[in-house]
Amino acid sequence: MSQASIADTVFTIIKTRRVVRSYTDESVSDDLLAKVVAAARWASSAGNRHVHKFFITRDPAKIALVRSFSPGLLSEPPALILILTDHEVAARERLQEGDEANAVDVGTAAQNMMNMAHALGLGSCPVTSFSKSGVAGVLGLPPSLTPELMLMVGHPRPVERNLRVNAPKPVRIEDLTYWESVS
Repeated sequence: MSQASIADTVFTIIKTRRVVRSYTDESVSDDLLAKVVAAARWASSAGNRHVHKFFITRDPAKIALVRSFSPGLLSEPPALILILTDHEVAARERLQEGDEANAVDVGTAAQNMMNMAHALGLGSCPVTSFSKSGVAGVLGLPPSLTPELMLMVGHPRPVERNLRVNAPKPVRIEDLTYWESVS
């Protein structure tokens, strides 16, 4: 396969990925979830520190408990992946409290997972509105692990997509890009 066709495939995956909030009841296999998390491992990591760990659950009881502390978790997906900061690794790597690189690393890991999920025929949805201490408590996480972002994962339920009459027009790259100057 040529570099151009690989690039076209990757760009198609990026362009066609959507946030999915409605899933079928079909379970997500260990193999698929492992591939999704492997994609996160290959995300950029400031200083190559890799201060993040990943917690995966498919247990409906655990997901229901997590949902009780998560207003952003609008449904109970077949699988939930949490991106956790490992404070022991962060201390060893001298990550400072409030270091913005940590948030960037969480975001790049999440984006890689969402793109991989889509490439595997799965849907995903990031969740950032939740009580970190509440979620950590119901999952029995040690104090050294803090949940930063959750990713709902599952087989997408087919939904009909209809744009509202007054829906915003698609944003074009030309509307977002400056070349050489801002004028």
